[in-house]
Amino acid sequence: MLSHAGSKTPLERFRCFETSDVDEAREIVARHFCNHRLGRFSASDRFDACQNRVCGQHLSLNYLRYGADVAIEPGELSDFYLVQVPITGAAEVRNGCRSILSTPVAASILNPDRHTAMRWHAGCEQILLQIETGLLQKVATRMAGVSVEQVRFEPEFNLLSRDGAAWARRLRGVLGGVEEGRVFHGSSSPEQRHLEEALVGALLEFQPNTVSPLLERQETGKSPAILKRAVKLIGERFADDISLLDISTHAQTSPRNLQLQFRQEFGCSPLQYLQNVRLSYARHLLLSEGRSLPVAEVAYRSGHRHLGRFSVAYRERFGETPGATGRTHRFG
Repeated sequence: MLSHAGSKTPLERFRCFETSDVDEAREIVARHFCNHRLGRFSASDRFDACQNRVCGQHLSLNYLRYGADVAIEPGELSDFYLVQVPITGAAEVRNGCRSILSTPVAASILNPDRHTAMRWHAGCEQILLQIETGLLQKVATRMAGVSVEQVRFEPEFNLLSRDGAAWARRLRGVLGGVEEGRVFHGSSSPEQRHLEEALVGALLEFQPNTVSPLLERQETGKSPAILKRAVKLIGERFADDISLLDISTHAQTSPRNLQLQFRQEFGCSPLQYLQNVRLSYARHLLLSEGRSLPVAEVAYRSGHRHLGRFSVAYRERFGETPGATGRTHRFG
């Protein structure tokens, strides 16, 4: 959970505006995020809008309040994700087909390809983390080891859970660094890039999303170069018809030695590892596009050439059919 005490607001020295004019607030906030509708539920509420904002390379940190009970409808955000963490008060958030009540113990994550509509109740103040879509996809691809084109999060982020609390501590640390003038200067320094990638990577790791199945694979950071080359090839060409000989040749070793190395490191053969990557990618596709993408297309894009065998293997791995995943498991 995030909080602030006294009269000082978070990021106060990065003030963008403070106004009692609804149109002015909408215009300035739109410059920083996107065009949206902003309306009041009651003319008797005190409208007291304020935004503080600091930008990094591909992220921005914001403090935002409206004071009054307001309706906000940005539609689809398109080119950025928005993590909203209430400090005080509550907001009703609808992102795609999911509706949640966001409070200081339950943040919300807005997926950019889903229609968003919100009601911020009077007294709601939030910290907003704006993440460029390109950065999030880049970090997800590096973490997954395969190309990722779309990421969609579970919109409700429980900050009382172990993972949610751990991520909130990271965010508090970043806010503290900003207040002390150590980070978020808009610079292209390696330190700023590493900070942003670490914060986004932790979000991908801690909050359920459509890439989560691809992140369950074991790390190869301390593995021999042979294994790193083999795993890299599998990540790049898992959808192709590649053989054990193809993998061992690329890894610059014999098929037998590669088998022994994989058994020792992962507890499976190279081809079993390849199959696990294919199944994980299939689940990623089903979670992302299951209702619009036929199972046969999912099988083909994940490197499976026999639909029946794919369905059996998928059910053995995940305990449900591919069709069931596509119908019932949706993020946003």
